[in-house]
Amino acid sequence: MRISAILMPLFAIVAGIVGFFFRRSEHVNVFDVITGLPARDATTTFGLVGFSVLILVLIAIFAIRASTKHMALEGFENAFGTDPLAYPIIFILIGMLWIAGTYLHFYNLFSNSEVTAVDIGFVFFSSLSAISVTFFAIEMYQDSRKNAPYALSVVPTLFLCFWLILVFRENATNPVLISYSYQSLAIVASALGFYFTAGFLYGKPAPGRAIFMYIAAIYFCIVTLADDHSFGITLLLYAMIASNVVYATMLIKNLQRKHIL
Repeated sequence: MRISAILMPLFAIVAGIVGFFFRRSEHVNVFDVITGLPARDATTTFGLVGFSVLILVLIAIFAIRASTKHMALEGFENAFGTDPLAYPIIFILIGMLWIAGTYLHFYNLFSNSEVTAVDIGFVFFSSLSAISVTFFAIEMYQDSRKNAPYALSVVPTLFLCFWLILVFRENATNPVLISYSYQSLAIVASALGFYFTAGFLYGKPAPGRAIFMYIAAIYFCIVTLADDHSFGITLLLYAMIASNVVYATMLIKNLQRKHIL
């Protein structure tokens, strides 16, 4: 699966770039500048939806075939083949990117005098998630039997669920579902990706589902980069992309072929 470990994340990135330009064209040609309402029967919108469905089907086919013919080794370290040097360093960098995006987003809100208690909660949980992602990678090589990795592994999922609630809250009066649907899908896929990653630590591995969520998250995060976000949110999306690329590559690379007796 070594070749697939490179090709599948690369496939998601290329597909995401195509979807990004679809989405950018949609913002320019479909959504009204003043009202924000989409034009009726817009081919760009249908094209992006159809393309996204096709990508999800292809990802699902690969994930099903991978989990049918291969299996993940028992234990997080064995399933992901984590490296005691490279793995922590990569996630330290991802954590730094995550922190930078969080506080740039907060600075943007503060500059516009729009900071609320909910925004402070977002900054707190996002910062905690960045720290958790970093220290999870480090703690796995200190002593994976400690309670710390177990607690740290679930924090990003909880934060992303909170972020999803905020997205729906901010769009409570928005009748145009398509305007925030791709961001919602990016957050959902990323949350489930972290959720299934934690499952390997808790003795509940689901490699097929994990692979599907990692690759889908990469695709949707890149697509939603075309939306109108603050630079801080853009950096958070890049952190999500990087996390899912790393986990997808590691897991697929270390899958072992099942031996049929």
